[in-house]
Amino acid sequence: MNSAIEILLADDDPVLLELLPAQLTAKDLRFTTAETGRATIESIADAEYDVVLLDVDLPDISGLKLLSEIRHSENFPEVIMLTADKSLKSGVDAMKSGAYDYVTKPAEPEEVEAVIRKAAEKHRLVRQNEKLRAAVRRQNASLTVRPIYASSSMKKIFSQAERVSNLDTTLLITGESGTGKDVLARWVHSQSSRGEFPLISVNCGALPENLFESEFFGYEKGAFTGASKQKIGLIEAADGSTLFLDEIGEMPIPMQVKLLHFLENGNFRRVGATSDRKSDVRIIAATNKDLGEEIRSGNFRSDLFYRLNVIAFHIPPLRDRRDDIPALVEFFLEALAQSYNRAGLTISRRANTQLLNHLWQGNIRELKNTLERTVALSEGNTIDEIFGLDEQRDHFEDKGTTAGFELIPLAEVEKRHIIKTLEKVDGQREKAASILGITSRTLYRKLKEYEN
Repeated sequence: MNSAIEILLADDDPVLLELLPAQLTAKDLRFTTAETGRATIESIADAEYDVVLLDVDLPDISGLKLLSEIRHSENFPEVIMLTADKSLKSGVDAMKSGAYDYVTKPAEPEEVEAVIRKAAEKHRLVRQNEKLRAAVRRQNASLTVRPIYASSSMKKIFSQAERVSNLDTTLLITGESGTGKDVLARWVHSQSSRGEFPLISVNCGALPENLFESEFFGYEKGAFTGASKQKIGLIEAADGSTLFLDEIGEMPIPMQVKLLHFLENGNFRRVGATSDRKSDVRIIAATNKDLGEEIRSGNFRSDLFYRLNVIAFHIPPLRDRRDDIPALVEFFLEALAQSYNRAGLTISRRANTQLLNHLWQGNIRELKNTLERTVALSEGNTIDEIFGLDEQRDHFEDKGTTAGFELIPLAEVEKRHIIKTLEKVDGQREKAASILGITSRTLYRKLKEYEN
């Protein structure tokens, strides 16, 4: 290592405080000593250390309790516990609580030095990684989100969103799949004081139910079989930033309880940990479900809904804001022209009329995919016909009626569309769910409902 390793030796044995620094005489090892827990805390507050050698039995504060305080300090050093316990129990407990390692007294100076150097190397690597992540955050902050709209309804939404962007209040964004809920969430984050940090995003519908708690809150090494190392969860990773919970309606009830607890007091606990942590996180949630109906059916907690629904935005479907279509088409064509090396790509009035008259049941996502398919299949620089609109319309129309439309409940339309999509992809559920814009778990649940 290029610079001296700063070590704080905390022990109430004056002999050890004098003997160990005298034995470890390498020029790059620099010791500071403390005889009590209080002195240790004050020393860590006043200076930065790479490593703390911490006695398990200090006179005023338990070494394990002090370990927890050190772990919560800014730029905390790696901690090596010193114990006289020959049973190794206190050392193992310390490792579970976050210590880098432990040394049993009396220890050989060579052993202590080797552990110190390894701990210091880890500490400096962690700090270096944090600096790199900070540089990436600054770079990401310069890449602002660009929402595309022209309709009065969307202008109103973004105007209101701008006014609340700097608040820490939770937001709930509702709307059909593909309407741009994630774009609004990212834009609000980019406009806030938290925008210098990257937004942390998770699709609740894509997480297996048994992984929710460990993914959100993290876990300690040895917390369960396979937990070979400590893991930071989404809540902790989003400290100081925003956590976007997409498809919040898919979150299991047990996890809803834990999320509500965190929203109420900002505390959480890693799986396998014995103490709480705090994280300063703003929550933005989104769903394409009717949460009121989900509450009535017992799938969503009303107390969590009211905690999330402090400020709410409902994004209307694309068919109800057709003024946005030309602006979106222009934006997507510009991007597609670069991707497909089609400079000067334009669209005819006839093709524009086709786009304006389509229902867009899949909203912006469907519009984007339709334009990409059309650009890929068309020739020349002028798009005169939109490919695949009739085929998409067939998914939503019943060709068995004279007028091509049947007055049936919306749920039945959804059922027929899901079943027909499954038939088109030869029963491949994951592929069907992707096309439908829903999760595999949602598709499975709906198919089970259709069997009853």
